[in-house]
Amino acid sequence: MSQIPSQTSNSPVFTVGDVPGSKTNARIPQPSGENARLKVTRLVFDQPSFDATYGLWQPGPPLTPWQDLQRQCRKFWARSVQGKRITKRSVYRKVVNWLPVIDWLPRYDWRSNLVADFVAGLTIGFLNTPQGVAYAMATYTPAVTGLYVSFFPLLVYFLMATSRHLSLGTDAVTSVMTSKILSQHAKFARDASTGNIIHPEYNELPYNGSVYTIAEWSQIEIASAAGFLCGIWQLAFGLIGAGGLVVYFSDQLVQGFTCGAAFHVFTSQLRSVFGVKGLQDYYGPLKIINTYINFFKVIATTHIATFIVGAISVVFLIAVKFGINGNRRIMAVIKVPVPAELFIVIFGTLISYLMGLEVNYGVSIIKKIPLGLPAPQLPDFSKMGTMIGDTFAISVVSMSISITLGLLFASRHGYSIDPNQEFKAMGLAKVFGAFFQCFPSSASVARTAVQNDVGGKTQIVSLVQCTIILIVVLALGKFLEPLPKPCLGAIVMVSVLKLMFQIAELLTLWKLSFVDWSIFLAVFMGTIILDVDLGLAVGVGWSIATVMLRLQKPKVGPLGRLPGTDIYRRADVYPSAVEVLGIKIVRVDAPIYFANASYIKRRLYAWADLNNIIKQYRETKEYATTQETEPENLHNFAFTNNITTVDENADVEEDKQRRISRMSVSGPTLTTQRSSGSRRMSLFNVKRLVQPNIDMEILNDVRHSYQSQTESDETLSMAEMVPIKHLIIDCSEICFVDVTGAGFLKKCATECAAVDVELVLACTTKAVRDMLDLCGVSEYIKPHQVFVTLHDAVLYALNIQRRSGTNSAALNMHNTLLRLNTEEAKDLVFLPTTRTHEYVNKAYENTHEL
Repeated sequence: MSQIPSQTSNSPVFTVGDVPGSKTNARIPQPSGENARLKVTRLVFDQPSFDATYGLWQPGPPLTPWQDLQRQCRKFWARSVQGKRITKRSVYRKVVNWLPVIDWLPRYDWRSNLVADFVAGLTIGFLNTPQGVAYAMATYTPAVTGLYVSFFPLLVYFLMATSRHLSLGTDAVTSVMTSKILSQHAKFARDASTGNIIHPEYNELPYNGSVYTIAEWSQIEIASAAGFLCGIWQLAFGLIGAGGLVVYFSDQLVQGFTCGAAFHVFTSQLRSVFGVKGLQDYYGPLKIINTYINFFKVIATTHIATFIVGAISVVFLIAVKFGINGNRRIMAVIKVPVPAELFIVIFGTLISYLMGLEVNYGVSIIKKIPLGLPAPQLPDFSKMGTMIGDTFAISVVSMSISITLGLLFASRHGYSIDPNQEFKAMGLAKVFGAFFQCFPSSASVARTAVQNDVGGKTQIVSLVQCTIILIVVLALGKFLEPLPKPCLGAIVMVSVLKLMFQIAELLTLWKLSFVDWSIFLAVFMGTIILDVDLGLAVGVGWSIATVMLRLQKPKVGPLGRLPGTDIYRRADVYPSAVEVLGIKIVRVDAPIYFANASYIKRRLYAWADLNNIIKQYRETKEYATTQETEPENLHNFAFTNNITTVDENADVEEDKQRRISRMSVSGPTLTTQRSSGSRRMSLFNVKRLVQPNIDMEILNDVRHSYQSQTESDETLSMAEMVPIKHLIIDCSEICFVDVTGAGFLKKCATECAAVDVELVLACTTKAVRDMLDLCGVSEYIKPHQVFVTLHDAVLYALNIQRRSGTNSAALNMHNTLLRLNTEEAKDLVFLPTTRTHEYVNKAYENTHEL
């Protein structure tokens, strides 16, 4: 094994960059600025000498997993004991963590923000009133419960929220998911498909003297229980610090899911807007498809008066929301969006009352909205066990939508939110609302966007909104009883149109990223074809799978040195990057673990052409002897026994990689050719000489050296004349290695040593080095074979080859070429041969000294 060179005062040094007096080619681009120069003179560091020179925070052998767990527990205990010290500051900090309003309300800028927040609160209040009633109908609960959801949860959220712009309350996606729970567990007097009363006792008898019938109270109980469970789920997420889970909900995942869920919400209102009879309710896979099949079968039963009211409402809402509120020129004049939903509620109620739409035309109306606030009551815990799965899905969906919106608007306005605190705030808001007949609440995409557009600054908007809702619940609720249900259905339909239009993102994502496009498409199609909760599971699963697939087949490619620098870049990306003769540098752009170790080994061996070398050595006695003396513990890892050295199925691809590796180096092409069946060496074709005083002895020496290689039928390029003696793996992108990955490096080091190739690592992280030490890789890759930078590793390899006399003839020939500057060498062209391999390094203007 090669020994580490001693680092004394006579150790090698190198110079980087364009410095005064250096022979740098003037054509190499230089950084802008008169003082943009870099000169570094230092020792060549391997990892042990670097650590000894500059020190480590935690020197010594790496900790085992059990020792590391003990250390983390001690730290946690120390923090816990320190945190239990009761002081005024610690108590204040704890209270503020749970109630952020104590921190920001005293610092509220009343003069600058109050007017904007008040106007935004009025706008959202007027918008939330009809939406609350409409979404309550979509949830299959009494209309007044939508107003309760728009009031009670907001009181808690105002005290605990860290987001300044989220508008909590009713939401289309959450409502349609909650309706599934009610349809399975609640009591209904009417048949959903025919509209006929099948349980008159549910529709006639009041429940314990309240204003609700047995069916309505059953719906409230189930919805409240669902809200309570959703709150418990989200509160638990916040307490265990699951805020990091939001990273798995990318923008494309949320957009695709909300787009698919919007189609479900839109479909759920077909009965309300068209008034068709015989439309059945479907649940589970193919729900939306079966619903439309059934809808077109019974479309002839459309109630004309109901359809006219719904169509007029839809046209008016679309005209206002897209023609006026969506017009930037008009909005620049009126500033505040027109509350189209409020106008629909006001005029729909007046027309229904004056014309008697229910009595004279058979149009369904709300009929009953009780005045006053409900008395607090415990939710029904008896059926919670049967809805745990559904409420978990609702809580996850609500979490993903709310946190994504919060992060979006926080980024726009330059503040931060705490996802864990948001979980706790939304969870306790749901739990609190469950005691007041509230179904699950969530942040609304539409209302949050409106709140931002009209200039809302803080959660003071929620207080103003609650005031508007409170006035409606206490005094104005009776006036909404004649409101036609087609108007509410139209409000719901139009409110999700923007979400449905997100399907156009597929065209944009197709041009940007296939992976993101596939995530959007997977969650969208899963939601449409399967169901809302199953679609979300499909989307999350596919998102994780894309990460795994990209890690399973990472980029593995050769690196070359940029002339005049110590910078190494992909030789197949930068044409000026040149590979060093006798050394193969390969970078792995992913962690090495059980899922990709086989793939990385195949790519690594293909780039370094190790498969052919090992195949030749297998036939020799030397290789057989080396294999017999392998350490026994090498085969303790299952990985080493199930990966073949040569992948026969990838021969074509590996040969292509080898050709790319050889052709990726710019510069003169040194090859031979056969013409008319005869063997001859082509002379230099000097197209032009930048400097007319080129030493012709250099050209003659190079020509003579290469003519001596043409005595055999199979001529070789310079790359083939210089065998690989060092394989350097750039570990800068390897963030972790597992036991399987460590076994891969052991196997690689053993096979490289058997064919007289030294495996060297560079740019390793401490976590990777610790894992390799724990797995015993240091017995195969010695500490002095691990270097701080790539250039250190290259200098080490060249020094070893120079001292051992390896490749001396070819390297002398290469060094002769290096005496030519880059521009001159570029003009020296050899005619192609039967095997053309462009492989000669460009001149190193600022070279290292060994």
